[in-house]
Amino acid sequence: MRSSSWGAELLSGLRPLSRVVLSVCLCGLAVPLWFAAQNTYRFVEGHHTKTEGYVHCESGGPCHGAWRLPGGQRGNGEIRGLPFAADEELLTDLPLYAGRDWAVADRSALLASAAWEYVGTGIGAALTLSIAWNRSYSSGSRDDVCRRSRRRGHASTAAAGHEHDRGRT
Repeated sequence: MRSSSWGAELLSGLRPLSRVVLSVCLCGLAVPLWFAAQNTYRFVEGHHTKTEGYVHCESGGPCHGAWRLPGGQRGNGEIRGLPFAADEELLTDLPLYAGRDWAVADRSALLASAAWEYVGTGIGAALTLSIAWNRSYSSGSRDDVCRRSRRRGHASTAAAGHEHDRGRT
């Protein structure tokens, strides 16, 4: 019967430097998870609105503009997903999904980004833990140590018995 958890087994089989690397990698996975949570929050908490005035788009870069939110609040900032043509054609009243300091041209882009970030975080966590698990068993892990100590125990017992038999002759 096993008394320790898989996490304790994993950590006990890793060398100290590998434990530090594992901790850093798992903490690093919090970054895409934070972005996924942010996009999920924006998907739920944003508002449908339209641009006020013209937007300014940099060639090959982001667009910037202003919009009015429910309750009379005004938002402005980068608008993701608008084509450069929105600036060239001097379009106004472009439909947006926005908050105070962010906006997207297509609300579903937030959900798609969040889904990819959640999937990436899950794959990264599974990959990190599987590599750590394999390293814990491959580099002098507790199973290898147990096998070696058992072999030494049997070998030393056999050698002691052999020496004992020599003493009789």
